[in-house]
Amino acid sequence: MRFAVLAFAAVYLAGLADAQKQSLPQCSLECLNDLLPKSACAPTNQTCICTDADFQEQLETCVSENCTIKESLTTLNVTNTGCGAPIRDQTSPSIIIPAVGLGVLLFVGLRIYTRVVVTEANLGLDDWATILLGCCIVPVNVGSILLGKAGLGKDIWTLEFGSITRILYLYYIQELLYIFCVSLTKICFLLFYLRIFPSAQTRKVITISGIITICYCIAFMIALAFQCFPISYNWNAWDGEHTGKCVKKNTLVIAAAGLNIVLDAWVIALPIPRILNLQASISTKLQVVIMFSVGFLITGVSIYRTIMLKIFATSTNATWDTAAGGYWSIIEVDVGVFCLCMPAIRSLLGRMIPSVFGSTKDTNEGNSASQQKPLKVVKTTSLTQLIEMDNMGVERRQDNT
Repeated sequence: MRFAVLAFAAVYLAGLADAQKQSLPQCSLECLNDLLPKSACAPTNQTCICTDADFQEQLETCVSENCTIKESLTTLNVTNTGCGAPIRDQTSPSIIIPAVGLGVLLFVGLRIYTRVVVTEANLGLDDWATILLGCCIVPVNVGSILLGKAGLGKDIWTLEFGSITRILYLYYIQELLYIFCVSLTKICFLLFYLRIFPSAQTRKVITISGIITICYCIAFMIALAFQCFPISYNWNAWDGEHTGKCVKKNTLVIAAAGLNIVLDAWVIALPIPRILNLQASISTKLQVVIMFSVGFLITGVSIYRTIMLKIFATSTNATWDTAAGGYWSIIEVDVGVFCLCMPAIRSLLGRMIPSVFGSTKDTNEGNSASQQKPLKVVKTTSLTQLIEMDNMGVERRQDNT
């Protein structure tokens, strides 16, 4: 009987390349020996065996119970290859998106140029914070490229074991950088608001929002950094050969993402009621509101990212399942930086193309205003001045409320 069973296995394995036969673990060979004789397919019909859902399910169960994780992944790779399963690859977005995303550094440069050269203003805390954010997005985007190169976006069983560990290590670092960057983005917005809103009550709300954001950043960076003990268990746990403990990662990820979405929506919506109360033309108000409302893209991207990451902790194919969540995180960070630079870019365009982005007054007034020296930014400057839209024809009224 033993020889007959081996014959069944030999017929199945005959369809595999020699190198694949040699790499098939002993535990999976024993599973094949047990299950092939029970299959409804003829032992010579490899197509039937490969498409027999019951047989494949039984084989998967047997392998998971009798093989190590590494042996199970090897078995999956060999059998899928032997059955001609398609090789899936979505690594390109993880490489292309951040490569393009690094272009937002140009907008950071344009913002600083506009502040220093065009408006001849001193750099404020929000400008320095934006420069820091620009420095931080470099490792975030480069990290995503490295993840794509390592294999994020491929099925985990097609990767070398060392690549899996490397991906999880890089992903761990990316999580921490992501929390810091999205928090710093909100801080940049809030610092900008502190410059443009002189009202004591409004500034109090902004300050409290900033404190909450900082607490969020510190709390979740600590929580994510120490979600597993030892810390190396974050990237070594996958193989089942290491010991350690982790908190419920899904709960932690969803909590961090949920609070981030709430804070995003709050920070972006904060200035809109104040803008609507400006003594300005409706078209001017509309331009400013639309510009700030673009920031809601951050919230939308954050929501979609959360959906993509919700299976992170329970996935058995993490390198494939979490790829989309990874590059959407990059999009969220890069879009945030772009939104931060929009007011300054709007001012620069107003100087370059005044007929489109300039004054809403008559042409003569617009030409006269464009020849004037840009206003310096002072503590009591009105909202529209500090948004760097002094050339939009808005009445420059000192708001001392």
